[in-house]
Amino acid sequence: MNPRKILYINLGDNVPYTYDKIAGRVLYWASKNNNITLLVPELSAGNISKEIIEKAPNNIRLLKSPFSNKVAISTLSIIFTYLLRIIFAPFILFDPKSDYDIAISNSAFFVDIFPALILKFFHRCKHWALIMDSVVPSPKVRAGNIFINVLTYYESLIVSKIANRFSDKIITVNAELKKELVSRGIDSKKIAYTKNGLFINNIARTKPSQKFRSDAVYQGRISPNKGIDDLLYVWKEVVRQKPKSRLVIMGTGLKQHISHLKQLLRKLNIENNVRYLGFTPNPTKYEIMKSSKLFLYLSKVNADESWGISLMEALACGLPGISYDLPIYENIYHTESLIRVSNGDIGLVAKKIIGLLDSPKLRNDLSSKSQTFSSQFDWDLIAEKDLGLLNDIMSDG
Repeated sequence: MNPRKILYINLGDNVPYTYDKIAGRVLYWASKNNNITLLVPELSAGNISKEIIEKAPNNIRLLKSPFSNKVAISTLSIIFTYLLRIIFAPFILFDPKSDYDIAISNSAFFVDIFPALILKFFHRCKHWALIMDSVVPSPKVRAGNIFINVLTYYESLIVSKIANRFSDKIITVNAELKKELVSRGIDSKKIAYTKNGLFINNIARTKPSQKFRSDAVYQGRISPNKGIDDLLYVWKEVVRQKPKSRLVIMGTGLKQHISHLKQLLRKLNIENNVRYLGFTPNPTKYEIMKSSKLFLYLSKVNADESWGISLMEALACGLPGISYDLPIYENIYHTESLIRVSNGDIGLVAKKIIGLLDSPKLRNDLSSKSQTFSSQFDWDLIAEKDLGLLNDIMSDG
């Protein structure tokens, strides 16, 4: 088979896991002699180059979108920056090398789908696949800026209509998500499944560190939807029964949510029992997880989840996990190592935590099951199947 020319568009999301998601796929695809072009914001280019381009310089080229070299500081600046990326991205792509076999949009936002649509319209790209590994929930169930929530929700509905009409395939990661996509008018025959993945070998090489020792750890966005308040109230109850218990929190979020986290720590008088580290990169994140005893992930809004990457990373680090019993997890976490509790039952979560802390034997048993279960999600395994899906799409004409 001749090398395929694949365009991967990620102009929206700058979070570190996005780099892993891109790297996990394109490094494998490049190793199979395909030619990959990445279109990313200038803000992401340094990390993308370090994590991806330097590892496969002959098969992957990087195109950078301007208007993204500074972090946006307001709602209007975010919107304005995205609009500029949408407008100028097609001009960046229209060069002598801009004929592609397939374009892949990394998210269901205009900033990622518009360049692919333009290329298809001008016959510079034969096929288009859209990755929808999450959906924007209704503003009624989502905390945060109401204007942004309404705007992104209706944007997602419009993108669904466009993708249903013009894309070759819509790729998602969960049967629950497929139901939601079909309810939004997408033809079920157009939807294909994939999985998210982990760099299992990188995680396995990471060692625990004495300086990060803790009883429990959380890693993820600092947001009401992620159950941060519940997490702290749970830990207050744990500390009441085990005064020396230590929780580590990793992650970042909006300024007001970080401020609220710190205020609630003071209000509950657990500042000495909780260590907030903010954003924590790999491999330090894995060191911290491996230095703990269990992982807490009390996300509250089903529609705000898709796969639970932080959960899976924790399992790969050998931690048993405790989460709320969201329907979105039913099709993924077929393992005893994730203990699911009724949404909002703070008392039961605290009881489960104390039970695990008091039972090293049970923790060790669940730890072994965590690592065995998570090993099936290595990126090479996922990317191999994804490449087969792309080849099927491209073979259709």
